[in-house]
Amino acid sequence: MKSRFRNALQGRDAHIGSLRFAVGGLVAICLFMGVGWYNASQDITVHNPPDLRAGSTRPWWEVPTPNVYDFAVRMFSQINRWPTNGADDYENNLHTYKWYITPACRETLKEDYAVKRSKGELSGRERALFEIPGRGYEEWRVTPHSKDSWTVNADLQLKEYVKGTEVKTSLARWPLRIVRYDIDINKNPWGLAIDCFTGPAREINVTSQSKEEE
Repeated sequence: MKSRFRNALQGRDAHIGSLRFAVGGLVAICLFMGVGWYNASQDITVHNPPDLRAGSTRPWWEVPTPNVYDFAVRMFSQINRWPTNGADDYENNLHTYKWYITPACRETLKEDYAVKRSKGELSGRERALFEIPGRGYEEWRVTPHSKDSWTVNADLQLKEYVKGTEVKTSLARWPLRIVRYDIDINKNPWGLAIDCFTGPAREINVTSQSKEEE
């Protein structure tokens, strides 16, 4: 009788132990999932279109084309801004904005820097590159290739000066290739990068009223 009672107690204790182990495992799994969900929510980047007056409904991973255009023009203009001396400013910009340029494009721009420097096209030269007034974002200016890549046709004006004298000016359409870029959001909150060009820049006529005329 005692042996049967002792066996029953041992069976109960073993069952309680297995239940405690199972509960502990479930708690650990829940904690792990909770931490994962919390961290995931911290890393999601949602791109809102610039005009939300009519609301916006879309997949969270989709990047609105106005945002792609704004990124392309803003960052490309900054990279090409030489406030004092192109020999120093161009090289410094390639370092300062390296998180906004793909590694392959950065190497292409480094080669461009080396060529310009060897030709004496940088020393003492100031440069500004900016959007031509009245030639801002329109839907046709951004061509999606996939959910992760686009071509931005940006109409930009370039001016260069040496000792205050204008030595170069041009109006051109730059076909900038933009890609989604997986990088630390503290370094690049856009999650996008310039991947150089899909073709050469070409001069444009600002008196034209439509893209077909250019």
